[in-house]
Amino acid sequence: MNSKGIETGSLFTFLKLIKSNANLFNTNKIYIAWDTKLTKNVNFRKVLTEGSYKGTRDFARNKEVYDSMTDVLACTTALGIKNIFPGSLEADDVISWLVKTVEGKKTVVSVDNDFAQLVAEDVELYNPIKKINITTFNFNDIFKLTPKEYIFYKAIVGDVSDNINGLKGFGKVKGINLAKAFAANQQDVIQPYMAQVTENLKLVDLSYGIDNNPEEIAIYNEQYAKLQPLKPDFNEFKNLCTELEFHSILNNFSDWDNTFGKSTGEVIVDFCKLFE
Repeated sequence: MNSKGIETGSLFTFLKLIKSNANLFNTNKIYIAWDTKLTKNVNFRKVLTEGSYKGTRDFARNKEVYDSMTDVLACTTALGIKNIFPGSLEADDVISWLVKTVEGKKTVVSVDNDFAQLVAEDVELYNPIKKINITTFNFNDIFKLTPKEYIFYKAIVGDVSDNINGLKGFGKVKGINLAKAFAANQQDVIQPYMAQVTENLKLVDLSYGIDNNPEEIAIYNEQYAKLQPLKPDFNEFKNLCTELEFHSILNNFSDWDNTFGKSTGEVIVDFCKLFE
């Protein structure tokens, strides 16, 4: 709490995390993908699962984080960070679109291994808790799968956090073997499981939502174009920190100026996942 009785802990922690990652990857080109929707349309995943998708999430905890959303948007925008929102989908889909749209090397910062499917020659996944950078070079060592096989693996074993049921009796070892068979299109092996895996792929394959919701692309393109001219406004950021009483930031303000005055690299941050 600051002297005005405003809870600022989540915001302060988040700003420090952003700065830490900006220094780690030597970049000020950062995107934050939010789950807050710009339209009232229903996410197709909820329709496919009859409302059970992400039904086990702790929404009370997420609400605490999102209560500071206005200040997060103000502070990050002042630092030149680009906040981008989905239309009817979610942050995962925004990130999937961004890694295919932004040129150059990209780093997705998240503890969610769903993003492992996005790993490519120019895309890496960094887990800020485990301090692990997943790339095409170590992907197989970590998952015993390729990124393509990993998508099938997620469809086979399901996802507890998203409330997606996997195939009954399939754990890690059997899931890996069947995922390899799906990637190799071994019909004699995969046929009995084809129906459920195909349905689950619609939920876990991050390219499916974009490919089947073209109106989303228009929403992302419009935001992306408007965000490109955004530059840091350190006077505004200093004013915000003064109002919020972030004295430690103000006392080391030149350090923040140096961090967000850089001009190389791209980091795509998933806001919610950093708090999970």
